[in-house]
Amino acid sequence: MRERSDLAWSKTRPPRGRRNPSKPRQAAAIDSATVDLIDWLFENPSAIEQIQKVGDILTGPVVQELDKRFGGRNPPANRRKLTDHFWCDLLVALAEVIEKFAKALDQVPEHVTAAILKFRKAENRSPLLEALVALAVQTAWEPIRDVIHISGIKELQRSCRILAVLICPAPENHTAVQNGALLPLAKEGMLEISKTRLEQVFPTEWVHRLRDDLAIA
Repeated sequence: MRERSDLAWSKTRPPRGRRNPSKPRQAAAIDSATVDLIDWLFENPSAIEQIQKVGDILTGPVVQELDKRFGGRNPPANRRKLTDHFWCDLLVALAEVIEKFAKALDQVPEHVTAAILKFRKAENRSPLLEALVALAVQTAWEPIRDVIHISGIKELQRSCRILAVLICPAPENHTAVQNGALLPLAKEGMLEISKTRLEQVFPTEWVHRLRDDLAIA
C-alpha cells in the first residue's frame, strides 16, 4: 500500500500558482500518512488494544441504542445514513473536546454533540437529528469515560484520532479528520512507518466487523 500511495503521489502534479492541490494529490498524501500510522501501531501493541476498546464501544452499545431509538423497521438501512462521515466526526470531536474539558468531564457529551453538528454544517454534510447525535455521544461517553481513568486522557485522544483516520472513507474530503486527527498525530511525530502491516496490526476480522457494524463501505 505504501508503494501504491507513492505511485499515486508521483502521478499527481504540484498545484500551480494559488491553486489548491488536487483531490488525488491530497488523497495520496493522506494515504501515505495512514501507512505510517499503521506501522506505528505495529510497534505499539498496547495502543492497538486501546483503539479496539473504543471501536467496540461504537459497534456495541452505541449502535444498539441508535437501532433501538432510531432504527425503525430496518435498522441496517437507517444505520447506513450515518456513513456520511458521522463516525469519524464523533471520534475527532471526542478527542478535541476531551482536551478542552478534561477538568469538566460532565460537560463533555453536550460539547461533543455541539462540535459534531458544527462540523457537519461547516462541511455541508447531510443534517442529522440533534437527538440522535446526543444519544450516540452520551452512550459512547459513559464507557469511554471509564477508559480515561484506566489509560489517561492522552491515550484516549490518540485512540480516537487513529481510529477516525482508519475508518474515514475519504479523509481527503473530510476537513475535521485532517485537522482534528491527522495534524495532531503528525505533531506527535508518529507518522513514520507503513500501512502494509495492517493485517498484522489489527485482526482482519475485527476491522471488517467494525466497518460492517458501522455500515462503512
